[in-house]
Amino acid sequence: MNQKKNYVKPVISILLMVVIIAAMAVIYLQLKPQGKAGEKEITVDVVIPDQETEEFVLDTNEEFLRQALEDEGLIKGTDSEFGLYITEVNGRVVNDANQEWWCITKGGETVNYGVDQIAITDGDHYEITLTVGY
Repeated sequence: MNQKKNYVKPVISILLMVVIIAAMAVIYLQLKPQGKAGEKEITVDVVIPDQETEEFVLDTNEEFLRQALEDEGLIKGTDSEFGLYITEVNGRVVNDANQEWWCITKGGETVNYGVDQIAITDGDHYEITLTVGY
């Protein structure tokens, strides 16, 4: 009888962990950025300090920003476990020695996702700014 009692707590703990993990997965799937199918027009400003800002108006059927920008040939980068690290925008390559990197904002506000996960909708306005300093 004591052997049965010894197994009850670990079994309950494992079941509880499974329920928690399943709940977290459902929450993640509900809250992750969702792209929307269909034709969209978005505006992307490429901002390089001390140069004139270039504006690009993109017509796309893509659901996420990365695909829309790559389809237009605006960005290049390297893939990592965190998604695409943008190294080039509109032909301008970052200089790692100067701690340069590309910052994406939407309507002037910080975007909390990488370019792979930024779901786009019709009328969105993004800025890709060359930033210096980590």
